[in-house]
Amino acid sequence: MSRITTRHHLLSAALCFTMSLGLSACGNDTPADEALYVGEGASFLASSEEGGDIGSDAVVEADAAQMEAMSDEHVSGLEGEPVDEGGACDFSARRAAVLAKYDDDGDGKLSVRELRELKADLGERRDTIRPRLAQLGRRARHWAFWRVRWAFDEDGNGALSAEERTTLVDAMEARCERLRAERLEKFDANDDGTLDETERQAARAAVRAHWAEKRAALMDAYDTNDNGVLDNGERVALRQARVAAAQERRAELVETYDTDGDGRLSTAEALPLRQEIQRRIIEGRDAEE
Repeated sequence: MSRITTRHHLLSAALCFTMSLGLSACGNDTPADEALYVGEGASFLASSEEGGDIGSDAVVEADAAQMEAMSDEHVSGLEGEPVDEGGACDFSARRAAVLAKYDDDGDGKLSVRELRELKADLGERRDTIRPRLAQLGRRARHWAFWRVRWAFDEDGNGALSAEERTTLVDAMEARCERLRAERLEKFDANDDGTLDETERQAARAAVRAHWAEKRAALMDAYDTNDNGVLDNGERVALRQARVAAAQERRAELVETYDTDGDGRLSTAEALPLRQEIQRRIIEGRDAEE
């Protein structure tokens, strides 16, 4: 078990015994559950709003169909304009958006029914994330979030325990804080700790310039008829290239972590890779295209 998970095991236990209304142990649909699942919803929004390849090495677990879907999502992101408006990362605002979306009676907290709806909409796999949650963001990068979840599913059972979910949420919040600090360092010209409209515009212009550079390279490589757009056949070629790159990366990862040489990663063999991806997420790496 990672050092991060061990720390959050203690945090999770503490939450179980400090909840309101005299609750003394964690069961289903507790206030601690609300914080975790709202945080997971905020993590989904955070991974969707980024432009990079967060958690990309989770491809080691992807099958052929999943690789195709990841490729489609990536190509769509490259073709569409960036959703980043130049603001600083704000995880608390994402939490508030999720809470407001599911707090149907407006009492500032989630009832048992409301929380269960959020849980159902999150699901555990990419194809179970439902539109109500996805519509909160400016785009929904389901496979980006699948990769994040995979990295924190340390026991490899396909579902997140309370401890694993706590670790995921705290890691994504730490990532947001790191990315926020980096953006303020670059664009907070008056050093007031926030980005005013002029500074936001400068940050947005930098994001768009970076996107335009990447798009130009993409068009140069795949726009074979030079008409300025990717036609169906050109998109197919790009998707195939992305899948081939993913397959190559998966083979490299298996070779690195498959200590018994059976051609697959056991739960124990995959754990160091999951922890490496966790580290990259917390450090704010792979945040841009």
